[in-house]
Amino acid sequence: MTRKPRIEFPGAFYHVISRGNQRQNIFHDKSDHQAYLNRLEHYQKKYQVIVYAFVLMSNHIHLLVETQDTPLSKFMQGLQFTYTQYYNRKYSKVGHLFQGRYKAILCDRDTYLLELVRYLHLNPSRMKRRVDPWKYPWSSHRAYIGDDCPVGIGKSLVLGQFGITEGQARRAYLRFMREGMGMEHEERYYETIDQRFLGDERFIEGVDRRTEGKREIEKRVKKVPFSELVAVVAEEYRVDPDLLLRGGRNRSLLGARSMLVYLGREWSGISSKELARRISRDPSVISRLYSRYAASRDVRTESKIISILKR
Repeated sequence: MTRKPRIEFPGAFYHVISRGNQRQNIFHDKSDHQAYLNRLEHYQKKYQVIVYAFVLMSNHIHLLVETQDTPLSKFMQGLQFTYTQYYNRKYSKVGHLFQGRYKAILCDRDTYLLELVRYLHLNPSRMKRRVDPWKYPWSSHRAYIGDDCPVGIGKSLVLGQFGITEGQARRAYLRFMREGMGMEHEERYYETIDQRFLGDERFIEGVDRRTEGKREIEKRVKKVPFSELVAVVAEEYRVDPDLLLRGGRNRSLLGARSMLVYLGREWSGISSKELARRISRDPSVISRLYSRYAASRDVRTESKIISILKR
């Protein structure tokens, strides 16, 4: 299938994945990692790119970045090209270091920022020879806990969703990270729409408006009204619909709320921020509820809900 052109605009938020050519290692020692991070810091400043997270693995790289006026392609060209020059000089190599064109998924930042930051930072724990992600030196996790980092990280937006004070936010962030331990590869973060997007119908429509409809975008089917989801989920779990939307902790409602959050995002196209407002929860809690349900979906109940909604 022909790869479609990237969509680029100021404020675009991407999950970038770049792999070594033929799966070869692109980092061999500490100085290689530092050389890449030095370039990442240089080009993010030069092009005013916000780096929310990174992790450097032996043969691939993950970045979460938001562009401003400079398109992603120019930022990545400078970063990848100059590191390839460094690598080829050091190891007496010629030709391509990276495998073809890097993958850049345009993501809904409001919905996926917290989850993707965690997913990247926990990547070392998913290696064949698992590494403690808290001690892994080549990720931006240390910036979020207050340690020195060679790259300026846009951590305030993330930590701001965990707490008002810095200490409170860091403690909540660490709890969020610990809750994700044991998560394996999450295919849903790579299941893109139209080969390029991670987001719902509302997000896709917003991108289309931002680009003035210049790039043809395939869209999802019509979304389900959230009010209908609330009523049906409450009916299936035999609870009062109002209880699902109120604040306060009630573990008996955990299953229903988790499903409601997941379906609210996937079927109703509501952002995590808006869901947090509607069910009186913090955005970080919404991410936890979403992940909890996504890890063990109740497909049978979902099928019943679909049948009810079609009546």
